[in-house]
This record gives sequence, structure tokens and C-alpha cells, in this order.
Amino acid sequence: MSFFRVENLSKTFSKNKVRALHNISFSCEEKSITSLMGSSGSGKSTLLSIIAGLDFPDCGNITLNGRKLNGNLNYIKPEQRDIGIIFQDLSLFPNMTIEQNLYYGNKTKQNKSFIKDLINLTKIEDLMRRYPHEISGGQAQRVAIIRSLGNRPSLLLMDEPLSQLDIKLKEEIRDELILIFKNYDMTVIIATHDMYDVFHMSHKTLLLKDGAIEQYDKSLNILKDPISEYSSLIFGYSNNIPQSYFPEIKNYFQSSDNKKYISIRPEQFKLKSETSDFNTLNIECEIIDVINIGYDRIVKLSYKDKILIAKLPDGPKLNIGEIKYFSIIT
Repeated sequence: MSFFRVENLSKTFSKNKVRALHNISFSCEEKSITSLMGSSGSGKSTLLSIIAGLDFPDCGNITLNGRKLNGNLNYIKPEQRDIGIIFQDLSLFPNMTIEQNLYYGNKTKQNKSFIKDLINLTKIEDLMRRYPHEISGGQAQRVAIIRSLGNRPSLLLMDEPLSQLDIKLKEEIRDELILIFKNYDMTVIIATHDMYDVFHMSHKTLLLKDGAIEQYDKSLNILKDPISEYSSLIFGYSNNIPQSYFPEIKNYFQSSDNKKYISIRPEQFKLKSETSDFNTLNIECEIIDVINIGYDRIVKLSYKDKILIAKLPDGPKLNIGEIKYFSIIT
């Protein structure tokens, strides 16, 4: 039996008849990190709210560590679910000091040494007597994370908690989170739009589309073998090409018109002059445009009747109109 399991969960908002979730079923193993992805309005926040007990499903079961939280005959209150949640807006108590925020919770008194370890790890020891309006956004983020962990929940939910941070700060806090999750064997579901969050932190990705599960697999499998156009674009741009162009590539998805397409990501291209192994196929393309982005280049290629996008490291000059051979790493 899985540590955490959702079965046949559905939710429709009665006011506007919007179907938020439809027949959601998935499970997570203990000590695993699962990313929850999908376009805006796909149902991510609704799913997290229902798991946390902050909203009610129309039907379905939620089980955590053998304990049923939702079902036809029972409903466990949020504070009794053994689940922590971090919202995008953090929701720190403005009238409490940082120390009071951190030790707000039924089990925090018995977890004092654990909370102190997290305070030391995140380097916020000097903030204890301040109030939320007196600290920076990054510091507030760290406080919210520690507060959500103060009760040592069996499951931690995170609703895009890093989305409002600048790149450097986001990387710092992401590294701290990875260390916390690893050191304390945590089970986590994190909603995010950032592929770097996914590949740095999670084992699997649950992809939602219009309130239903589009794909649930190891994150790298979704990147390399998407089952739909929607899946292929969730981690950024993809060259979606009819499989007939490259029959050697066996991984494909079917479009709504039942045609077979393959997904080739910009990073899979290399100039033929570069080292390539046997898992490659070679194509001849015309250079249409070159855009320098630091140490990389975005190169537009013309191949047959298609415009392809390649991402290449800086190197030999590429001239518009030039014909070059490229390898595609498969």
C-alpha cells in the first residue's frame, strides 16, 4: 500500500459550474518528492487545498499513512491531518514575532530541537524578535518553510512557494529545501511552473490538464517521452514534428487528429562537427537566424518544410543562409 493515495477525486464549483478536478487518482511513496505541474487553471491549487482539508471534493478518497482523510462517511479537519502546507503568499501572522510564528502549532513544543536545527540551517537565528514586516522576502520564505515543518508533518504541500523570488535567492532556498527534505526523509508534493524546481527536487511529476491527469511519470520520462503535445511543452519549447520525418525515433505521441508526432527539444541538437555518439541521427539544415544569449545561441533552422529551434553552446560562427549538418541526440 502506498504511503499517500488519492482515488477518484472530483470537484466542480457549483457557483459557476466549473469542473476543477475530474477523477484524479495517484499515489506517492514515503520520502518521495512529487512535482505538480500544469498550466494556470489546470487544478493544481484546488488539488492541494482538498488534500490539506481546506476544501471539499464532490467525491473521492484520500489516504495518508493508512489513515483515510476523505471519503463518503468521514472528513478529517485540516489541523488533524498531519499535513503541512506552504502557500504562495506565505501567510505569516503579522502581529506575531518570527519566533512566535515558528512555534505556532500543536506539536512545536515537542519539536524544539528540530525547529532549532532548521533555524540554524537557514541562518535566520538573528530574526527571532522581529516581525514579518521587518524582514526581507527571502527571510520570510525561510520562516514560512520552517513554520510549516514545525509539527513534523507526514506530508508537506507547497503551492509555488518560490515563484516570487529572484533567481539567486530562489536557487539558495531551493538548495536549502533539498537538504531539509533529504536530511529529514520528508514526503513532499510541490506545485511549480519551474522545470529547474522539478529536476533539482522531485522524483516524479504529476501533470494536470483541465482538472484531469495528463501524465504521471518520472520527470525525465515526461521530458524525453511526452504522451501529448501538452506534455511535450510543459518543460519549455519543443520541436513537434511528424514522425514520418524521423522514423528512426520510436517515441511518439498522437495528436487530436490521430497523427503521430515526435518531440525534439532544442537542447538535443549539436553541430555535426561536435563529438556525437551512436545514438544520433544527422540532418542537413539551412541557418535562418542566430540569437546569442550569453554563452548559448538560439538557432532557427530550416529543414524540409519545417522551422526548427536549436539551442547550441557558443562556438564557430554560424551565418544566415549557410547549410550545416546537425546531429540530434536521441
